[in-house]
Amino acid sequence: MANHFQYLLLVLCCCLVFVASLNKEGKLILEFRTSLIDPGNNLGSWNDMDLTPCNWNGISCNDSKVTSINLHGLNLSGTLSPSVCQLPHLTSLNLSKNFIFGPISENLADCRYLKNLDLCTNRFHDLLPTKLFQSAPLKVLYLCENYIYGEIPDEIGSLTSLEELVIYSNNLTGPIPRSISKLKRLQFIRAGHNLLSGPIPPEISECESLELLGLAQNRLEGLLPVQLQKLKRLNNLILWQNFLIGDIPREVGNFTSLEMLAEQAEELYIYTNQLNGTIPPELGNCTSAVEIDLSENGLTGVIPKELSHLPNLRLLHLFENLLLGSIPEELGQLKQLRYLDLSINNLTGTIPLGLQSLTFLEDLQLFYNHLEGDIPPLIGANSNLSILDISSNNLSGHIPPQLCKFQKLIFLSLGSNRLSGNIPDGLKTCKPLIQLMLGDNQLTGSLSVELSKLQNLSALELYQNQFSGLIPQEVGKLMNLKRLLLSNNYLVGHIPPEIGQMEGLVAFNVSSNRLSGIIPHELGNCIKLQRLDLSRNSFTGNLPEEIGKLVNLELLKLSDNRLSGPIPGSLGSLSRLTELQMGGNLFNGSIPLELGHLSALQISLNISHNALSGTIPGDLGNLQMLESMYLNDNRLVGEIPTSIGDLLSLIVCNISNNNLVGTVPNTPVFQRMNSNNFDGNNGLCRVGSYHCHPSSTPYSPKRSWTKEGSSREKIVSITSVVVGLVSLMFIVGV
Repeated sequence: MANHFQYLLLVLCCCLVFVASLNKEGKLILEFRTSLIDPGNNLGSWNDMDLTPCNWNGISCNDSKVTSINLHGLNLSGTLSPSVCQLPHLTSLNLSKNFIFGPISENLADCRYLKNLDLCTNRFHDLLPTKLFQSAPLKVLYLCENYIYGEIPDEIGSLTSLEELVIYSNNLTGPIPRSISKLKRLQFIRAGHNLLSGPIPPEISECESLELLGLAQNRLEGLLPVQLQKLKRLNNLILWQNFLIGDIPREVGNFTSLEMLAEQAEELYIYTNQLNGTIPPELGNCTSAVEIDLSENGLTGVIPKELSHLPNLRLLHLFENLLLGSIPEELGQLKQLRYLDLSINNLTGTIPLGLQSLTFLEDLQLFYNHLEGDIPPLIGANSNLSILDISSNNLSGHIPPQLCKFQKLIFLSLGSNRLSGNIPDGLKTCKPLIQLMLGDNQLTGSLSVELSKLQNLSALELYQNQFSGLIPQEVGKLMNLKRLLLSNNYLVGHIPPEIGQMEGLVAFNVSSNRLSGIIPHELGNCIKLQRLDLSRNSFTGNLPEEIGKLVNLELLKLSDNRLSGPIPGSLGSLSRLTELQMGGNLFNGSIPLELGHLSALQISLNISHNALSGTIPGDLGNLQMLESMYLNDNRLVGEIPTSIGDLLSLIVCNISNNNLVGTVPNTPVFQRMNSNNFDGNNGLCRVGSYHCHPSSTPYSPKRSWTKEGSSREKIVSITSVVVGLVSLMFIVGV
């Protein structure tokens, strides 16, 4: 009886094991998993104790049959096993946004019912597998953002069911195969950011369902095919940054569904090519166009007024071409326009008044043209204007008062015009403003204390105007300011010590003003400074040692002031300095040896027109990159160190008008320099000149008596000695 019971128990256990075993699809998926690495245990739910994989993470089933595997963004690595294709009902495989590497197996073509394959954003490195393009049921093929190389195979024409082809950001080369014409259901092609070459095949116009054609950032060349007008559903044409040439065909007006023309058609993007000719007026027939970007080409002629017929247009970019004539008044009829950039052309005339009535206008850029007249007075009064750049024109009049009416303005550049008057109060209270650039105009008034309330300001450029008065101490409250450019005005008083609170300051220029007083030592707190220009003012006193703390300085200009005292040795810590201008002051004492530590100094070392004394340090010969050295008009003595003559990069070395002696080192560097660089040193001569002979005696700072006085005095002294010796011998002999 006991034996019978044990037998039944054994049979029951076997049945339980049989019932609990994982089905075949589950085992295939576990086999597929063995080639993957899962550091985050995102596949931890894949348990071989389950009956079916249908509840596993990323697995979807239909009637208990696995139809989809979606492992998007699970931080997986490893390789792709083709064993997954043994799943008989699999229609979708998504492994995108992982770190899977290696080749794409041609055996993926064995997934007989696969309709969607997404391998984007991995590290696959291989040729495009030819067999994969013979998988007739495939509707969606995403292989973008990998390291796939080689040509697109002609077999792509076999994917007659394909609707979406996304292969951008790879290393694909060669031409676009003409067999693509067979893909009648194809709706999207995104193949940008590759190395595709050759012309755009006219046969692509036979892809009658095509809605988006994206081929930007390749090496495509030739003309824009007229046949593209056949694509009646095309609403996005993206061809920017290629080598397309020729005119934009007038037939582009037949892209009636185009929304983006860049060239983009609803979106037409053909910027950054080599297109020339004129903008066809027929473009005004693309009534669905939302964005048109033809920038960075060689387009000529005028801006067609027919563009005003595009009622849905939100973006019009025509910048960096060779366009002429005036801005059409009709553009003021584009009621949906948000972004208008016509900069870097040869446009003339005035800014159309109609632009100030565009209620959606956010970004208006017209810089680097030849526009004149006043800025429309109500610009910004009717829209959430955030960017306005109309710099480098010939505009006159006042700055419109309502540019920041809705407190959205973040970028304002009106520089290099002929604007006059004060900064309007509305700008002084424009809290979102990040960059305020008004330099090179004829603006007047003082630097208002209210500007200190613009806490988001990173750039304040008011240079080359007619501002007067003091620099307010409240400027120190602009904690986010990186550029403060106030040069070429009529500012007086001193630099407020509060400037030291602006620790993020990168560029500070107050040159060519009427400032006086001492340079505040607090300036040494602005440790991010890269460019500091205090030249052409009336600053007095010693140069603070703290300037040596500005270790990020690349340019330091202090010339043409009344600074006195010694040059601080701490300047030798400015290891990134490429230009040092300190001429035209009252500095005295010797040249610090530490200046020889400025190894990055390249453009110029200018300490001329001071009262410096002592010898020229041989350490200056360490400045191996230096091109210009000005030590002239000081009180320097001694000889010129040979090390300076060995600076092969040196183009100019002016040491005139000092008290130098000896011979100019006979090096190739000094041989090619004009003698004017050495004039005004009575004891200095050049080899080959009158009364000058090279000496083999090495330089010694202690002068020989034979070098003192005039030649006549030397001859008299030598004669006296000789006569004395002869007389002594005569006496002894007697």
